[in-house]
Amino acid sequence: MTGLRHSSYDIAIIGAGPAGLTAGMYSARQGLTTVIVAAEVGGQAAWADKIENYIGWDVISGRELIARFREHVRQFDVDCLEGQLVNAIVPAEDGFDLYTREGESVHTRAVIIATGRSINRLAVPGEAELLGRGVSYCATCDGAFFRGQPVAIVGSTESAADAALELANLDATVTLVSPSPLKAPETVLANVHASPAITVRTGVKVLAIEGESRVTGLTIRDNATKTEESIPVNGVFIETGSIPASEYTGGIVEMNERGEIIVDKSCATNVPGIYAAGDVTDGFGKQIIIAAGEGARASMAASKDLKRR
Repeated sequence: MTGLRHSSYDIAIIGAGPAGLTAGMYSARQGLTTVIVAAEVGGQAAWADKIENYIGWDVISGRELIARFREHVRQFDVDCLEGQLVNAIVPAEDGFDLYTREGESVHTRAVIIATGRSINRLAVPGEAELLGRGVSYCATCDGAFFRGQPVAIVGSTESAADAALELANLDATVTLVSPSPLKAPETVLANVHASPAITVRTGVKVLAIEGESRVTGLTIRDNATKTEESIPVNGVFIETGSIPASEYTGGIVEMNERGEIIVDKSCATNVPGIYAAGDVTDGFGKQIIIAAGEGARASMAASKDLKRR
């Protein structure tokens, strides 16, 4: 992947995680001038310590998988603006203009948004340092590595409750930590409270995630009594939601109440010429393999549309 070589592109892909990199490869293979614009290559997939559910590898680290994706894309004619954060998509003649925070601009006939999820982080000591070493933002992705172990789920929404139930089904001992009462359907809450493997702690604040090379505990403070305590856990799953993509789309594409871009079965948005793939969409299943597949689908659909034009 190189810098810009054209004044205009057939397809510009925003994001360089599994969805974006796959979309870039498929677009170039179809003979389209292609550029990927991304703040960083890899996305959340690069954080994973171990991945055991990507077909073709029994176990592989997120960094290694992304390195292989990147090397594969390098074999094709794909330009890349790395270290550039898109902050505006503006409709223009015969397509769109993309503008980055760093001052670059790209004209393109079609856009594929593949920026993944921007996680609402806790911003506490130990979170960044232990990411991929016990700290995770995806119970479905990493829960199996903590089968039968003590873990903590941090969050107050249905996704936190679902994560607690998922870990409990793996025989983990779960402490669900929330600053406020849980907000989830009554049936979900009933299942959480009925599970002997789940302890719910509401009205508490996370102060730090403990550990050196791996997570060993979670420091919390009771908001009412102001007392602090340490909970021994081997994993911390952060389920605090994500930042919606509306910050850079300017509201031109339709989104749901969670800030996810609504797409149809071909990954097209409500705006002709704009597609979306991966975790940024309202599609079910936030998984690396699904994101990669959606990147391919979005590219194929955009290519078909461009050739019709």
